[in-house]
Amino acid sequence: SGDLKLYLTGGASNSDAILSLGGTTSSVLFTDATLQNLFANVTPAEAVAGSIKYRALSFKNTSAFTAYAAVVYISQETTSADTTIALAYDSTGTQSVVNENTAPSGPTLTFTTPLNLGSGISLGDVAAAGVRRIWFRRTVTAGAAQASDSGKITINVGSSP
Repeated sequence: SGDLKLYLTGGASNSDAILSLGGTTSSVLFTDATLQNLFANVTPAEAVAGSIKYRALSFKNTSAFTAYAAVVYISQETTSADTTIALAYDSTGTQSVVNENTAPSGPTLTFTTPLNLGSGISLGDVAAAGVRRIWFRRTVTAGAAQASDSGKITINVGSSP
């Protein structure tokens, strides 16, 4: 619904997805749930050597009602055979990393590639004004072919019990 939103992280007014590296939730919305707007394009050097990058977004319930049984999953995997996206739920919601090449580590997160609602990552019930932190990991295989790439995430919310 219009009251369930994704926000950048990385500082109270961060507006740059490349700097969405956890820590404080930004006041700036991540308005397009496509993954190419979360990660910069892969450079030729990254394609040759391979690359792993991280980003964090905050899922916020701005409504006056609880969002029950929230689940996040990848509704459209990347179109490149050489690129994968994985997600992890940060239950502390406080982790940050020093740069996009550093994995969040306190506590260690479990990254998975849920490609449908049934295998999605449960965020639980999200109370009014509640926030959940979601980490994204993009892996580019060494020797990746040049390709235009895209993907999409979806957060599904159930009905009240």
